[in-house]
Amino acid sequence: MPKLYEYDGWSYERLRQQRGRAHFLLTEPYRYVTVILSPRSSDPHRLFCIDSPCYHAAGPLGEGDIVEIENILCIRCPWHRYLVSLERGEEVLLEAGEMESGGVVANRDENSAGLMLTTAGGLATSRASVTCGKVVQRTHRAYLDESTAILTIEVEDDEVIRRHPIKSDHSAQNIKYGDMCMQIFDIKSKGLSNDHSKSQNTLRLSPF
Repeated sequence: MPKLYEYDGWSYERLRQQRGRAHFLLTEPYRYVTVILSPRSSDPHRLFCIDSPCYHAAGPLGEGDIVEIENILCIRCPWHRYLVSLERGEEVLLEAGEMESGGVVANRDENSAGLMLTTAGGLATSRASVTCGKVVQRTHRAYLDESTAILTIEVEDDEVIRRHPIKSDHSAQNIKYGDMCMQIFDIKSKGLSNDHSKSQNTLRLSPF
């Protein structure tokens, strides 16, 4: 049977005040997960839940930007910009040519990092084709009862997880990687964040 973890004192408004996300350390066994509130105005009370560390290199995926590409709601890892579907945990792949602005192309960096869309100036529109690949990030169920202020996270049984491993499992259960999202969240909450990526000339795809 799935395991249920309950946390009191929660509301949708509290999540909105926390940039629409919250990080949790589940116990027995340890697992770091991130709950994300849907940024869509058409679905303001929908919750997503994913493993906090990125499947690729254990980066702080749970603190990444939320972007929507062709109606696929994704989270983008701050380290290598890999995109993951929030709903199913699939890797989201982009195949792109020239931008309509006459700018540049979508590409991966020299270290095989995630796809980046860059432009020489101004907002550009991509003719990228989007494909969902295999499931690489484990997702979980989360739901909130505002009448009791209880947030519930539902995780598959340990035996089910062992029988059907996913790439993010290892880092999500490792304190070395899992705690990173919590640390970054605390830094941002105190207004100490220094996000150098904002100064880069990188195209943001329908960010929220």
